[in-house]
Amino acid sequence: MIALVLVSLASVLGLSLIEHAQNTIGRSQAMVNRAKADQLSQGMAILSKRTLEDILALDERQKMAINIYEWTPPYQIEGGWIQGRLIEVSHRFNLNALFHPEASTRAHARTVFQNLLQSLNIDLRRSEIWFDWLAGDGGVSQSEAQQRFPLIHVSELREWPGMDTNTYLALMPWVSVLPTPELKININQTTPTILASAVYGLDTVQAERLLMGRPFMRLADVWAHPVMQNIEMSSEERATWTLKPLHYLGQSRVTLGDEEGPVVYDTFRLISPMGSGYDFRYVSQGTP
Repeated sequence: MIALVLVSLASVLGLSLIEHAQNTIGRSQAMVNRAKADQLSQGMAILSKRTLEDILALDERQKMAINIYEWTPPYQIEGGWIQGRLIEVSHRFNLNALFHPEASTRAHARTVFQNLLQSLNIDLRRSEIWFDWLAGDGGVSQSEAQQRFPLIHVSELREWPGMDTNTYLALMPWVSVLPTPELKININQTTPTILASAVYGLDTVQAERLLMGRPFMRLADVWAHPVMQNIEMSSEERATWTLKPLHYLGQSRVTLGDEEGPVVYDTFRLISPMGSGYDFRYVSQGTP
């Protein structure tokens, strides 16, 4: 009887050791795959820069004809493949504009943000709570509020008071976090919802009519459009618009196969082609 008990205990211990070893091997393989995916995504960043150079060499009409959101053909690698694409984010609302150092520009950005919330059926009372919190009136000092900005990643929205999952997901497609407090929106890529939110007196139907005239070569052509004839725009509103994309997200997708099926690793880089070189502001493993 004692021998049977000892054999049973040995079997249990043996199985436990095997399971522990398998888990250790699995964790090690996951770490190896993550490191491999990171290295490959750095190579895809080089391709992103080359693609941007080709795009920036084109005129506006040619740029509009290119769908930068399409994935590249898959590049075969050992054990899987890698793809990349560019996502232009200058057509969204820049959350960092909510804390612009100029009071008039900051006020305009907050009005645009409230208009966007209203169009998304998000309770405007939340914006007042958020603005108080950002200004240091929500139970923290002004110095502590200033330390919150600039935002680095849109996931920081989750820290805002009263931000629930549904509100966060509703905002995600319409907002960005850029390394500048300026509110600059690319009118050649934006949506009727963002356009109507940023221009007082313009509704989404009128905004859609206006955007049917894209691509615009000059901002003067925007102001001269028939739907804009009865719209009075402030200097802050006019300064909001640009004809060029200012920031992109470079997305790398590495797919590695194993016995249990493919594992996908997504990496995002915020890229600014302005000035000399390319400014890779952040690297994110989650969807920004």
